[in-house]
Amino acid sequence: MRAVALLGPAATEQHVRRFELPGVNVFAGNELDPTDQPEVALVFGGDGTIHRHLWALSIKQVPVLVVPMGSANDFANSMNLGTLEKSLAAWRRFCAGEGNVRAIDLGTVMPLGREASSERNSKPWSGVSLEAMHFVPDGARLDLPKMGPRIMQSQLRRAMDTKRELGRETVFCCIAGTGLDAAVNRRTLKQSRWLRAHGGYVFALLRVLGRFRPPHMHVAAEMNGEWRIIADEPGMLVAAGNGPQYGHGMRLTHLANMEDGQLDVCFVRCLSKLRLLRLFRLVFRGEHIGLKEVEYVKAKRVRVTTDPVTELFADGEPICQTPVEIGVRTKALRIIT
Repeated sequence: MRAVALLGPAATEQHVRRFELPGVNVFAGNELDPTDQPEVALVFGGDGTIHRHLWALSIKQVPVLVVPMGSANDFANSMNLGTLEKSLAAWRRFCAGEGNVRAIDLGTVMPLGREASSERNSKPWSGVSLEAMHFVPDGARLDLPKMGPRIMQSQLRRAMDTKRELGRETVFCCIAGTGLDAAVNRRTLKQSRWLRAHGGYVFALLRVLGRFRPPHMHVAAEMNGEWRIIADEPGMLVAAGNGPQYGHGMRLTHLANMEDGQLDVCFVRCLSKLRLLRLFRLVFRGEHIGLKEVEYVKAKRVRVTTDPVTELFADGEPICQTPVEIGVRTKALRIIT
């Protein structure tokens, strides 16, 4: 069996050797060769390392083992692989043919055109069918009349636009968010790796909170085939979770399930900074859900517009600016558990 080991900043050949078993050819590198098709992939790193390889791994559909070696290992912990020993045990089971592989969802991020921000004060996409919002090819149809040249050109343009949009899409495994969360993430990028692993998010929050001004957020979610406005007011943050936690154990989307084909959307209304600090500890246990300052729903997609424009982070990495659509791709990644 050919296995590729994708190494994060803290990983070494010594770590890889522990995963060399009889009948397994493990070759190490920092990138996944687009022309190569290994039978399995091992990712030695944290959420950032996993995020960097997600797109290629989801396309290749090879089983992936996560070996937690980052400053934050929220994805690994969500998969119950929070230690190197647990990952090694899962690897041995897989190599013994036990079939311990799950297909999980990934979140998707798509930047929207700036014209979307002008829709903030109206009900967005009201009366528009979901089918009309995206071009989705449904295969060859031989029972329809032949298309004229003008219709054919229109369809080709829509197909080309769709391909361009797909090229702008980003996938993530844990949580994508904007607002205070993104500002804190931006601050943590300036910290040392050691500090990020030892309460860096809390230190960054204390530094950012004094200067933070809540933007006006317009949040609309697709639920049960319809778009509903979740928020149209100033807010501290909005996050869409494919998984339950991020930021070294903060369970912001505590009820998220990576196999239900939905996102958990958490919107936090404006509240005093003192109140925010008092409630902050509740996030690590998921006890913020149900508070009057928190709106929490499950949705297929969510669209976020902010005024002023804000950054959006996913898996602790900067992705784009608002406005943005966040969605979910079902069974997009095969994980060894």
